[in-house]
Amino acid sequence: MEMEFLLAFALTALVATGGWIAWAAVRGWSRLRDRRHELRLAQARSAAEIRRAELAAQMREIELANETYEDFVRRHPER
Repeated sequence: MEMEFLLAFALTALVATGGWIAWAAVRGWSRLRDRRHELRLAQARSAAEIRRAELAAQMREIELANETYEDFVRRHPER
């Protein structure tokens, strides 16, 4: 008889808290998914920022080469 009572008590507790357990599981999964998404966005932003810096360095290199060429042409007009 006592075993039936314990089983009924456990089943009642599970039914009473089942909604909260499911809610917590769904919320945890949602937070995990959001964190992964934010991490991917941060990685993409970081990669874009690195690429932007590389392009800026290349542009500066091209500008310096152009300035050097124009200076050479200005100093040596016979060429």
